[in-house]
Amino acid sequence: MSVLTDSGLATLGPAALDEAELAATTSAALGVDVDLVGVTCMPVAYSSGSPATAGLWRVDVRADTSVWVRSYSYFVKLLRHVRHWPSLGLIPEPARQEFVERFPWRFELDMYDCGIGEVLPEGMRLPVLHQAHRADADHIGLWWEYVDQRPGPWWLADFAHAARLLGRLAARRRDGAEANHRLPEPWRSAPPGMALRYYVGNRVMAYCLPMLRDPQLWQHPLMAGALAESGDERLPYDLVDLGERIPRLLDLLDTLPQTFAHGDASPQNLLVPADQPESLVVIDWGFGGRLPIGFDLGQLLVGLAHAGELDADDLPAIDEVIFPAYLDGLRADGVMVDPEVVRLGYRASLVARSALAALPLEQLGDPLDDALRAHVLNRVRLTRRLVDLAPRW
Repeated sequence: MSVLTDSGLATLGPAALDEAELAATTSAALGVDVDLVGVTCMPVAYSSGSPATAGLWRVDVRADTSVWVRSYSYFVKLLRHVRHWPSLGLIPEPARQEFVERFPWRFELDMYDCGIGEVLPEGMRLPVLHQAHRADADHIGLWWEYVDQRPGPWWLADFAHAARLLGRLAARRRDGAEANHRLPEPWRSAPPGMALRYYVGNRVMAYCLPMLRDPQLWQHPLMAGALAESGDERLPYDLVDLGERIPRLLDLLDTLPQTFAHGDASPQNLLVPADQPESLVVIDWGFGGRLPIGFDLGQLLVGLAHAGELDADDLPAIDEVIFPAYLDGLRADGVMVDPEVVRLGYRASLVARSALAALPLEQLGDPLDDALRAHVLNRVRLTRRLVDLAPRW
């Protein structure tokens, strides 16, 4: 009987390999011919707000060479065309068709194919891609190596280390750099800020801002309670005021020096391997594009706070270490930019992307409990910090 019977591989849907494909892939990964002894699959939680991600799993394979039995683990990601995204209806009808036609749902594979790994500074690497399984025209299963991460939290030294490497990467991918010539279209010839404008236009301005303008939102028990506990009764008005200024903020960002950024450089996408904690394994390039210098610092700062793994009050200390480290990384690869220009690119792009989208609007219908109240309060405090970063004019 096949070892894949009842293994759970069927839960991978279009990402699943058949027994012969999986045996061949594992043989190549281990460098020796193997027979499969057993396979187990475990789903990995992910944000349903990711349009191109249809599933994540850890797949553990037991392989027999007739001399020894060894385990090997994969991280499997199923990419889908965004026409299959369950939340597609959240995008207003006038913009929905353009979104379906233009969203680069296979960009993560395109980035791998274009040789981004050759550009990464020492201390950064991509995970090994063992298999890109094209099940049909709308689905691709990516079988990456599974990276066992160092346990425990990120420390300030980790944030500084990541920021310096991101600065070096930005310098290597600055406008006009040779490394950009191999980028996939449309990003290679994209106008400044295209990815940011697209996200802000659809997520922030078309979806979040109308909800923030609705007085009923702020009367919701969770929101009213969080505002009262934080003592921030001005937040609803400041958010609406900021929403009116976002278009000018985007115009300002387009005038700054540009670089091809990772796009979502949160700690969740900069893995610290347990066996090489001095290095970072970089994943999930789906938001990458030509963006203002300093852009990647934004998600490095707030990524863990968005995930509920960091208190909003911890952000100032992180900000103090990541900004000078990023500047140091730029200089290390020959880019000298006025620090205030970099700071503007960092903070203004963070505000445009995240300030109006930081509140957990989709969770307000969940059952009320203490954990949800604490989560909403932390997001209210995070939102205030982001609003206060906005430049004034």
